[in-house]
Amino acid sequence: MPDPATDQFDQLVAPHLRMLLRVAYRLVRNSSDAQDLVQETCIAVCENPAGIGAAEYPVRWLLNVLNRRFIDRGRRQKRSPLVRLEEAEAAAPLVCGLPGPEESLLRLDAEGALVRAYLKLEDDQRTLLVLRAEGHDLTEIEAITGLPKEVLRARLHRARRSLARHLDELSGESQTALRGGRRS
Repeated sequence: MPDPATDQFDQLVAPHLRMLLRVAYRLVRNSSDAQDLVQETCIAVCENPAGIGAAEYPVRWLLNVLNRRFIDRGRRQKRSPLVRLEEAEAAAPLVCGLPGPEESLLRLDAEGALVRAYLKLEDDQRTLLVLRAEGHDLTEIEAITGLPKEVLRARLHRARRSLARHLDELSGESQTALRGGRRS
C-alpha cells in the first residue's frame, strides 16, 4: 500500500534533488558535506510534510530550508572546538589538454584564489551569491531568505565587494611572496 508521505515527497521534492545538491555543493564546496546538507533538508521536509504541501512555490520553500540548515551548520561549526582543514585547495581540478602550461597554471591560480576568497565570506554572503549564481532573481531570493529586496540589494553589493576585497588581498599576498622569493 503506497504511503501518502512518500508520494508527496516523490512528487514535490525528488524532481529538485539535483538542483538542491548543486546549490549545497556551491555553498559548502565539498561533495560529502553537500550530500549531508541535502539529506538534512530532506529530513526536515519529511518531519514537516505539511510545510511543503502548503507552499505556493515548493522550490523556494526547499531552498529556504536548505539555506537555514546551511546557516545553522555554520553557526555550529563556529562554536565547535574542532578546526576543519580546508579541502578546497586540494580539490582544485587539474587542467590538461589544449592550453599551455603557463595558461593552465594561471587559470588554476585564479580558480584557487577565487575559492579561497569565497571561503572567507560570511555564510549569509555565500548563500546570496550562490543563489544569484544559480539564476534566481531578487524576488525569488526574497521569498527564500525572507529579506526585503532593498536589504538583498545592499547585502549582495556588500558580498560582491567583500569577495573583490578578499581577491585583492590574496593577489597582494601572492605578489609579496613573489617579490620575497626573488630577493633570497
